[in-house]
Amino acid sequence: MPNVLQQLFIMNIDSLLREYAAYKTFNKSDCVINMRIPKPVLEKIKQLAEQQHVPYQSLISSVLFSLANVEDK
Repeated sequence: MPNVLQQLFIMNIDSLLREYAAYKTFNKSDCVINMRIPKPVLEKIKQLAEQQHVPYQSLISSVLFSLANVEDK
């Protein structure tokens, strides 16, 4: 059973993706990062992305974009 924060995140995935897509329309992604995360975390991200019919990298990027722009809102 997901906790309240997880439920809110799942409900907001669609808006995160829309906001990131709008940003990407006018801004090129020009940096590459490598990171290690636990396999169960990546599997859950892939599952969430599949539910939204988006690549998991786009989901990760949209979350990072939203976190980085939280002060701008």
